[in-house]
Amino acid sequence: MSARYAGTTYESNDDTFIRLIGIIISIGAVISFAIVLFYFFTMDMYIAGPILYFVIVDAALIAAGLYLFLSGRANRNNILRFVSFAMVGLMLFINLFLWSYLDATKEIIAPTVTSSGAIEYSIVAQRTAGIQLSEKTEIRAGIQSTDAFKKEVERETSKLTAATFKEFNSISEIINATEIEKVEIAVVQSAMLNAFAEYFPESFDNLDILATFKAGTEKSQSAANDIKVDITKPFSIYVSGLDTDGDIHQTARSDSNMLILIDPEHYKMLLINTPRDYYVQLPGTRGYPDKLCHAGIYGIDMCEQTISELYGIDIDYHVQINFTTVSTFVESMGGIIVNNPRTFELWGQTYKEGEIWLNGDQALLFARARKGLEEGDLDRGKNQQLVIEGIVHRITSPDVVTHYKKLIRNLSGTFLSNVPSSVITQLFSRQIALGGSWTIEKMNAAGTPAQRPTYSMGSEDLSVIIPDYNSINEISMAINDFMRGK
Repeated sequence: MSARYAGTTYESNDDTFIRLIGIIISIGAVISFAIVLFYFFTMDMYIAGPILYFVIVDAALIAAGLYLFLSGRANRNNILRFVSFAMVGLMLFINLFLWSYLDATKEIIAPTVTSSGAIEYSIVAQRTAGIQLSEKTEIRAGIQSTDAFKKEVERETSKLTAATFKEFNSISEIINATEIEKVEIAVVQSAMLNAFAEYFPESFDNLDILATFKAGTEKSQSAANDIKVDITKPFSIYVSGLDTDGDIHQTARSDSNMLILIDPEHYKMLLINTPRDYYVQLPGTRGYPDKLCHAGIYGIDMCEQTISELYGIDIDYHVQINFTTVSTFVESMGGIIVNNPRTFELWGQTYKEGEIWLNGDQALLFARARKGLEEGDLDRGKNQQLVIEGIVHRITSPDVVTHYKKLIRNLSGTFLSNVPSSVITQLFSRQIALGGSWTIEKMNAAGTPAQRPTYSMGSEDLSVIIPDYNSINEISMAINDFMRGK
């Protein structure tokens, strides 16, 4: 008799232990579910359709499992025990998985834009002069009269060498002054010097870079994450693509200037490309107009304001990317498909006519192609629109979730944006909840190639595109219609 009771006592202890484990796992599932819901609401996600169904099923399965363990019903037979553990264990795993994804997403889409930040400057001299800054007791330096940080540039230069300063209107005038020995050194923005190197390679090859420093105050501008945005209404994003790779915080020419209008309610996008060489007056400048790409040298705000004034639109948000962003983004998604309208070759790569698959590096080259295309910079803008269209189709496809973790991890630090995180999470969660395919329309600002002097480079003629104002007016009217939901 005592042996039978001893056996019964052992089984009861075993059941109690299993029940306790089940309750602990259930509580873990409840906590993880609560955290996921917290992320859903704080990220202002659109909870409907599949997302709403998931929330309901998640809550129901956890509640059922917890009830079975608390009531002891899970111990009545092995099948109920297995079902109870399966329910709470599965939801615990899924919720932890979602938690990690949502946490990574929230971190990367937090909008932080460096605006009017510290700018790198270079001190250069003619190579034949053999100048050593440390050996000079007094040196004549040329600087640009319109530089926003002129006083700070003078101060930082004086820390490196005893300098007296003479002002010039453009970098070309400053470099020319070193050639005819009006000044011994030139102090110019590094981004401006890089542009000068492309336009005037022979003059640049005669220069020595003696030192670099940074001037200007670093200002970090963050869009508030608690802003509630109604994304059922059309909104606009200006995308500036810098002609650099690596550090996204540096100033550089804006090689790509794409205005993207988005109407989530009607699943429509309008991509408006403005050629990099468009000959426009930069806001706040006088004298020569400039190439649009040069606006990037003065910062993202100058780029956005230039596009805003050109088309008469108040732009809602902006995003700044560079070569690294594009190649990383496309590669992390597993590549994209674009419908190439023509066959062309670039840097040993052949892009055939028709639908082609592009990996990250190929997509970058495709978007950068200009030489060899019939309309040069105008065709390049059309290629960039095709890449954006390919990205949109890829990122809205169901299987992109298999690349999501890699995408989030790799994109970190490769772009700057002032888009509120709620806009991004609402847009993507709405797509998941409601589905739907997007209609993407494209427009391109037209113009006539010419040679003109520019504000940034001075009186030397550069290749520009004179705007066709009939084209500008047509785009402006299309923008007004789109933003009114037509």
